Amino acid sequence: MKTKINYSVIFWIIIASVILGITYNYFSVDGIDFLRKPTVIKNINDFEESDSTSIIGIDLAQAVNFYNTNAAVFVDARDQWDFSETHIAGAINIPEFSFEPKDSILSGFSKHQIFVLYCNGDDCDISKRLAMEFKKLGFINTFVFLGGIFEWEETGLPVEKGKSDE
Repeated sequence: MKTKINYSVIFWIIIASVILGITYNYFSVDGIDFLRKPTVIKNINDFEESDSTSIIGIDLAQAVNFYNTNAAVFVDARDQWDFSETHIAGAINIPEFSFEPKDSILSGFSKHQIFVLYCNGDDCDISKRLAMEFKKLGFINTFVFLGGIFEWEETGLPVEKGKSDE
């Protein structure tokens, strides 16, 4: 006996599923954008402390200045395995993929603390996404080192290997 496939029912199930998925995504806190918004990165010279929506990018010289003066907390946004391979000496690891706004690691910092976030380099977006999360939480002095760990290592600046102290 042959079973007849009812294409009309299949069509309406697919339509209902798509509508339900779009509705859920729209109202979900963790919903995704259908059209990716371009990340706007400003230069540090254009930085205004009241600007809570823009990402401020810094170059190697500016990152080294923050590092040498101990003016900033360096945050490696890569996963723990990349961090354990190599990271900027003294940096802490807050992986972007597992970041939670209620993360206790940030509770000890002032909202005016300077943070320099980095990942692999300019083509890496995870430090930029994490910077936006920091900004949403009110950490207004958040910068992204665009050269990342690759440029840092390339120039012979201090790095460490091993797990984070968390």
